[in-house]
Amino acid sequence: MIMGTFVFYFILFVIFFSYPSFNKKERPNSYLKLLSIPALLGLVMVFLTVIKVYFVYKILALLFAVVMFLLTYWQWGAQIRRLWK
Repeated sequence: MIMGTFVFYFILFVIFFSYPSFNKKERPNSYLKLLSIPALLGLVMVFLTVIKVYFVYKILALLFAVVMFLLTYWQWGAQIRRLWK
């Protein structure tokens, strides 16, 4: 059950993150990013499933994490871009 949940969320996040990157396949490390970010998010969702957090709260937790990441990127964008190069 837990493995199935991870696979479901992993595939969902791979589809979500691969959509805008169809045109950006020239970098060799883009595949690593394409697979590592959904894997981490899938693990977070599995952890939230294990501790019995409802689906709505999972979406809210992800939304909160995305907003926090965007605010962090807004503040520290140059340093984050240097980290990914």
